Amino acid sequence: MNQKEEIKRLARPYARLIRWSDEDECFVGSLPELDGDCTHGTTVEEVARNLDECAELYVEDCLTDGTPLPEPRAAVIVPGKSRAWANENAIAQLRQSRGVTQKDFARLLGVSLSTLIKWESGQRRPSGSSARLLELVSKHPELLQA
Repeated sequence: MNQKEEIKRLARPYARLIRWSDEDECFVGSLPELDGDCTHGTTVEEVARNLDECAELYVEDCLTDGTPLPEPRAAVIVPGKSRAWANENAIAQLRQSRGVTQKDFARLLGVSLSTLIKWESGQRRPSGSSARLLELVSKHPELLQA
């Protein structure tokens, strides 16, 4: 394995978070275990490519400087079957019970504010990884402290 492949391999397990920023009017990408917010772009795909490059540059710098790499510690959320969030009030009640605004709750879940509003009004239902994340947050509210 050459050095470039080794850097890619070492950079792969770190979490990549992409969220929409109303303030900046673009997608913002972060590497929470490495650099925090480190890139932005007009599409999710662009930010994902940029995050891969940022992670690889971080790993390369650590290897060059002899700095130990941090342990990847992110949980993996796997899309699953549609969850039973049939009662739209359950989502609003969960959010309100934690004293979180709609804007902040949407940001913490990694969804747009409009998506959260549609969930809470019953116009749409969360599915896949979003439903799983809501399920986890309802069972482990401390996850909102992140």
